Amino acid sequence: MPSRRGGGVVSSEHDLSAGAPVGHALWPNCDVVLGIGTRLNQQMLWGTDDALKIVHIDIDAEELGRVREPDVALHADAREAVPMLIAALEGKEAKRGAWRDRVSAEKARFARAYRDRLGPQMAWLDAIRAELPRDGIFVDELTQVGYVARLAFPSYRPRTHLTSAYQGTLGWGIPSGLGAAHARPDVPVVAIAGDGGALFGIGELATAVHYGIPLTAVVFNDNAYGNVKRFQIENYDNRPIASDLTSPDFVRLAESFGARGLRAETPDDLRQRLREAFKGGGPTVIEAPVGDFPSPWDFLMLPKVRRV
Repeated sequence: MPSRRGGGVVSSEHDLSAGAPVGHALWPNCDVVLGIGTRLNQQMLWGTDDALKIVHIDIDAEELGRVREPDVALHADAREAVPMLIAALEGKEAKRGAWRDRVSAEKARFARAYRDRLGPQMAWLDAIRAELPRDGIFVDELTQVGYVARLAFPSYRPRTHLTSAYQGTLGWGIPSGLGAAHARPDVPVVAIAGDGGALFGIGELATAVHYGIPLTAVVFNDNAYGNVKRFQIENYDNRPIASDLTSPDFVRLAESFGARGLRAETPDDLRQRLREAFKGGGPTVIEAPVGDFPSPWDFLMLPKVRRV
C-alpha cells in the first residue's frame, strides 16, 4: 500500500497494489505491518493493539518510533534493506490465496465506489491519465480533483505522482510542477490546481516562459476555495464565509505572460488540449471551468478500527 507520496513505487497494475481505503478495510485483520520509508502516520490513526506487530525501515533514525514504537526497527536505506529481506525469505512459501482474493475484492469494491460517488473528479482524472504517458509526471494539489487523485489516479513508475502529502499547503502544485518539468524536460509533466491554489504561485509562469520550461498546468476553476466552501455549507448551516473568489480568465492570464492558454469545457476537451500542450513545447495553462464536486472525505478521513 503506497503512502500518499509513494504513488508508483508499486505499480497500480500490480495485483497487491492498494490505496489507503483498501488498506483501511484490511487493517483490522493485519497481524504484521512492514513500513518502508514511511512515517506510518495515517495508519496509526486507524488504531493499533498488541496483536499488531510493526516492522519499520527508515533511513532517518528520528522517524523510527516517532508515532509508535515498532516491534522491529531497522535503521537502513530501503535500497539495501529490502533486497536483503527478499533474499532472506527466498524459498519460504506461504499460502496467501485467500488474502490475495480479499485484496482483489476490496480493490474492486472501492473502484466502483469512486466511480459511483466521485464521478465528476474521476472523469477529469481519466482524461489526464489517457493522455499522459506512463513515464510522464503528474503533480497533484490540495484541490478537489487532487484529493481524488490520491485515491484513484493510476501510477506505474516511481516518482511519477508527486504530492504535497504530510505538511503540504495550498498552492504547491504549479511551482512543484515547474521544478519537475525543469528536471525532466524529456517527459510530459502535468500539474493540477484549483483556481484558489493556482493564484498562490501563478507568477511562476514568468519563470516558465523565460526559461522555456514545458509545464502543462490544468486549473480547475470554480471561482471558490471549493473544498472549504462545501465544508462550511455542510457544517455551518449553509453559511460560507471568505471562500468565494473572483478568479481571472486563466487563458488570457497565461497569454499575458507569453505562455500558451487553452480552455477545456469537458473531459474530452481536456484530452485534446493536453495533446496540443504536449506537442507545442513550452509552458501551457489549460483552464477547466467546473461546478460543485462531491465530497471525497469519506474515503480520506478514515476512522479508527483497532483498539488503541
